[in-house]
Amino acid sequence: MKYCPECEAEYRDDITTCADCEIPLISSEEFSSIMKQEEQIRESLGSQDFVPIKVAENSFEADRLKATLDEAGIPVLVRLFEDTAYDGIYVAQQGWAHIEVPESEKDKAIKIIEEMDLAFPDVPSAEEDEEEEADEEERSE
Repeated sequence: MKYCPECEAEYRDDITTCADCEIPLISSEEFSSIMKQEEQIRESLGSQDFVPIKVAENSFEADRLKATLDEAGIPVLVRLFEDTAYDGIYVAQQGWAHIEVPESEKDKAIKIIEEMDLAFPDVPSAEEDEEEEADEEERSE
């Protein structure tokens, strides 16, 4: 059997890509190894409280933050706002997800994220570009 490392769906051996996540499937041995590692991490973090440190506006930002914090050895939880009882209707107001880390790692994680924000400033959205253009037009009139 093969498994999706993202959604954990099970597939036949002749399937190579997850139908939902569109990522390559892994063998049952790899999947078992990943599950054991995650269980060990959960056990070691069992008594720690995770605290939100940043709101990710989209999945790309969440992935970028998670990868950077993982690289620094900081455990990360990505809590999607879509997973609430309201089925994502507040995503537009709240953002896409909270990035959470153990309280003991909070200061280190915030410092890393601040460094990332300085290195990769936000790119203005299309709405912000339109607003800026409208402001410029008003000033030129």
